[in-house]
Amino acid sequence: MRQRIRAGEELTGMFLSEVAAPNLLRLMQAAGLDYVIVDCEHGSFDYSQVSALAAVANGIRFPMIVRIPSADRECIQKYLDAGADGLLVPMTESVKQAEQLVRFGRYAPEGKRGISTMRPHSNYNPGVLTEYTRQANERVMLFVQIETKRGVKQIREILSISGLDGVWIGPNDLACDLGGIGDFAVPGLEESMVQVTDAAKACGLPCGIISSRADLIRKCRRMGMTMFSCDSEMGLLKKGILAMREQVQ
Repeated sequence: MRQRIRAGEELTGMFLSEVAAPNLLRLMQAAGLDYVIVDCEHGSFDYSQVSALAAVANGIRFPMIVRIPSADRECIQKYLDAGADGLLVPMTESVKQAEQLVRFGRYAPEGKRGISTMRPHSNYNPGVLTEYTRQANERVMLFVQIETKRGVKQIREILSISGLDGVWIGPNDLACDLGGIGDFAVPGLEESMVQVTDAAKACGLPCGIISSRADLIRKCRRMGMTMFSCDSEMGLLKKGILAMREQVQ
């Protein structure tokens, strides 16, 4: 996935928000999705559940990104050692947050990730340590999520941190911070998204959006975004149930 987003390919995935059923990842892949984001910011998943999801994801070669609560060493270490392909830090507003993500998310010399290789992330077979850590740094994706006015204002500085792989926009919280809860027409929202997208392009990084709204995703595609996380398993399940009820009435 890292090579694909670097090449500018358009990738579509979705959120896993509550249901810790590993075979859901197989279903997502069979349905043609490119990746999944496991939400450990708002979701109640524990480390063992994420580890089980990562085991299936790695087995079927389906990229799994974990949205972590914050750029703390403990969760960065545990999720990566469990085999996650990438991490996403929400509410990124400062260079310090981005630097911390890279510091704990990459092995030396790019960062200071702790070394414990007899783990799922190495398939329990790391081989030569220097070669393995190099390959791990090439595999792992590190993303920031912009959801506030301050994050938009600091976007150039944030994306200048070496070791980041891209940026996502959280439109709900960004709209709220701009003064319009649930209002995607709130003044400044579209301009903020364009500003983040343009900054990403200038830094040679992909930009994406997390939303269940197809109209917003289409607008963001026209802006030049290439990563789209569309809805969640709970959102799609509800829509499917409502569609079924309408069909049988």
